[in-house]
Amino acid sequence: MKSNHLQYLLIPVAIFLAYVATAQTASPSDTPSGSVIRGRILDTSEAPVAGAAVILFDRDSVYLDAVASGADGRFEIRSAVRPCRLQIQHLAYELYCIESDLSDLGDIRLTEANTAVDAVVVKGERPVVQVEQGRLSYDLGRLTEGQAVNNAYEALTRLPGVAEQEGALTLAGASSVTVILNGRPSTMTAEQLATLLRSTPVDRVEKAEVMFSAPPQYHVRGAAINVVLRRSHETAFSGEVHANYSNRWYDTYDAGGNFVLTSPKWSADVTYSAARSKELSSFDLRSLHTFEEQQYDIRQDEWMTSEGWSHQLRAAVEYAPKQRGRVSAAYTASFSPNTDGQSHSTGSYVESLSKKLSDRTLHNLALRYTSAFGLDLGLDYTHYDNPEQLRLENSYADGSATAFDVGSGQRIDRLNVTADERHTFDSGWELTAGGAFAFARSHDWQHYTVLEGSPATSDTDARLDEYTGNLYAGFGRQFGKVGLTVSLAGEYYRLGDYENWSLYPQASLNWMPSERHIVQLNFSSDKEYPAYWEMQGAVSYIDGYSEIHGTSGLRPSRSYEAQAVYIYRQKYIFVLFWNERPDYFVQAAWQSSDRLALIYQSLNWNFNRQWGANAVIPFRIGKWLDSRLTLTGMRMRQKCDPFHDMSFDRSKWVGIGRLVNTFHLSRKPALDLEVNGFFQSGAIQGTFDIEPLGSADAAVKWTFDQGRATLSVRCNDLFDSGMPSTKVRYRGQWLDMGAQRYMRTATVHFSYRFGGYKAKKHKEVDTSRFGH
Repeated sequence: MKSNHLQYLLIPVAIFLAYVATAQTASPSDTPSGSVIRGRILDTSEAPVAGAAVILFDRDSVYLDAVASGADGRFEIRSAVRPCRLQIQHLAYELYCIESDLSDLGDIRLTEANTAVDAVVVKGERPVVQVEQGRLSYDLGRLTEGQAVNNAYEALTRLPGVAEQEGALTLAGASSVTVILNGRPSTMTAEQLATLLRSTPVDRVEKAEVMFSAPPQYHVRGAAINVVLRRSHETAFSGEVHANYSNRWYDTYDAGGNFVLTSPKWSADVTYSAARSKELSSFDLRSLHTFEEQQYDIRQDEWMTSEGWSHQLRAAVEYAPKQRGRVSAAYTASFSPNTDGQSHSTGSYVESLSKKLSDRTLHNLALRYTSAFGLDLGLDYTHYDNPEQLRLENSYADGSATAFDVGSGQRIDRLNVTADERHTFDSGWELTAGGAFAFARSHDWQHYTVLEGSPATSDTDARLDEYTGNLYAGFGRQFGKVGLTVSLAGEYYRLGDYENWSLYPQASLNWMPSERHIVQLNFSSDKEYPAYWEMQGAVSYIDGYSEIHGTSGLRPSRSYEAQAVYIYRQKYIFVLFWNERPDYFVQAAWQSSDRLALIYQSLNWNFNRQWGANAVIPFRIGKWLDSRLTLTGMRMRQKCDPFHDMSFDRSKWVGIGRLVNTFHLSRKPALDLEVNGFFQSGAIQGTFDIEPLGSADAAVKWTFDQGRATLSVRCNDLFDSGMPSTKVRYRGQWLDMGAQRYMRTATVHFSYRFGGYKAKKHKEVDTSRFGH
């Protein structure tokens, strides 16, 4: 008889696996045959069994290793011992034992346990994180259980140490973090990939892997988050539809759905969402601008709105016959037609009115082939087009006026080809090698039509071709409780007349002295390239006082990072970190010395250095509160000798705290309250001082209809205090920039999951005695 308390009994199984497993399940396609034992665990109805403990012994019953079966029921254990014995344990099924000298055990079917356990309830606490071959692996569904998280992107912000700042994800202890999908990079930008994840339901994500030093086969360097989408190997159909209403001064509506069809060999999914939005942002500016030995007190108040439709589409198909590799294709599209933007600036110096009409489209095609013997081939192509029409009218306090039209745009085509090979030797050593080639063609243009006055404008029409070639080799091995991976990548880069050869070393050491203690040491190096428009010499205008300048000859920035990570009981995480970024670049404002203009421009600094510590401390109180406290303390130092007509060398201590709380108000009905807080002490960015800031969020989530439907209400930045105020008091530069107002956002989200259809297995007609 199946117990009604089975869902509670599965909890200690997860704990047991976390404590005894020193190696975790890898994707079958990622590990070659030879010294690997693999198989798939099913129940009597052919459904995969997830979370089963697979324990490996030699013929003398000496324990060797253990893993847990994945969501698709598959498992892999690296061992050259033959023959071997396996025990497969799961509280819902009978114990299964097998002895074999084969590497591929095929399908293993478990029989449901007949033990009545209605009177037994075992309580336990699931670990927050598991270590899988040096990667910190999180089950996003479990991590965000009860929280008002509406999509995969929001779920990533709940990973320990991960936060969203100024529209980008950050990882405490890393200078930057790259998000990749299913173990492969994309030619989509970080913003475009974030848009895709915002339209992806959390249930579509199997796990998220956090790496402080990504192995070279991921084709990203430094810290990375790998989002692994769920893949079922049974015949089934499921889906989810959702609708959102948000208000941040103006109303925004969006709706969409995700539909998945799977079979033992094929899978296909489609995700679509559409939104009608209107956004408002504003800020105050005060500039005491010294020009020709006279100081001008310039005060401006700017309001900006943007309104339009946006559409997101992703369609993917995969063919994966058993033990014969995998072929997949995914198409992603984004459309934002006829977006209407307007900016109105008033003040003591100039009154400006700007109207912009833009049309943005993106098409991305990703193809991937993974063989059964470890070869992985990938191709990714993106086409991006963003034409714009702008009219700017300026009326100055001295009675003069200027007006002009600007036709501008950007068109980018990017192609990326990758090839990777992994081989495991009988001695336990693993060798990885591969390469990538990327080509990008960017076309940026601005054409001015002067309507009034004589503004300092000039047409630009720039085309850039970018070539990147990369080859790498690496090795690794597990020495009992210690695992080591080392790699070296060589890269050739060319952009116009600029050429560069670079070497990128990477190393990771993992030590697990016991099931409660995990130590990880990481070192990585990387290079960050400016956006294409930043490398052009074009000038664009915010209003009659503020301008944005491109920088011809802007160089890429190098980075060197190291982390020491300690994980206690698979949930308490402590990190010591250091990163150095020579030639660091970021857009910063500067009061021009030759005219009354505030210029925003990206320049290369000498370096940007950060070092410090980070701690993630989860805790719970009874059954009604789950909390996680994240604390970061670091020392910042930034230096730039050629900063316009001055230089700076500044440093500061910075502290950051984040507390996430989930109150379980009721189990029946399932009602949860989420209250979160954030605080950051004062910081610096170049000549700017960033004032301390803090914010608070709150949300309520109701889950009903047997878990198929959810309704949540969220308010972000309750006190409208989450955007920083900044100021400059440095060598004659005097600026005050007020925080953006009206950032408080209220959202109502509804989603409904449907389907769950599974093809039934029918009894076959006995034909064993038919035929010749």
